[in-house]
Amino acid sequence: MKKIFALLIIALTTLSCDTESLYSGYSVFFTCDASFHPFNQASSYGQFITVRRKSSTSYEVTDAQGITHTKHLTESEARQRFYYGLGGLIVGTPSMEDGRIWAYDLACPNCDMARYRLQIDNVGLATCNNCGCIYDLNCGGIPIEGKSRILWRYRVHTAGTFITVQN
Repeated sequence: MKKIFALLIIALTTLSCDTESLYSGYSVFFTCDASFHPFNQASSYGQFITVRRKSSTSYEVTDAQGITHTKHLTESEARQRFYYGLGGLIVGTPSMEDGRIWAYDLACPNCDMARYRLQIDNVGLATCNNCGCIYDLNCGGIPIEGKSRILWRYRVHTAGTFITVQN
């Protein structure tokens, strides 16, 4: 009986080690009011924006049309100390979901370096110009071309019009 119990524990431990986490371990904390442009696009089905650090007092947001906006942090935002994951954030509402906002890391998980950021198109595909992998943001960030893991995800909380991305 003890042997069977020990084998069962070993088997369960081995299985749990093989399971990849959906969520990234990179530090993330970002919050915004989604009632304002360009953040409001993240609430629309099939639309994704990207957010990445520009300096210690500003960040860049690229909207769903590919237009980049620089946002300067207020004093209270600067005290919160935003963190943007490895390469930045992709935030949006997949067209195949129930209206929940999702967040992914902007860095390609196959290349796993901040400088290899994904290029987002207006239909929810993210492409790595380094390795050529293409990910479907509308289907959980799965790779649809190339061999890679799914995109790193971050937890998203919404309260009214505010979106908070963190891990």
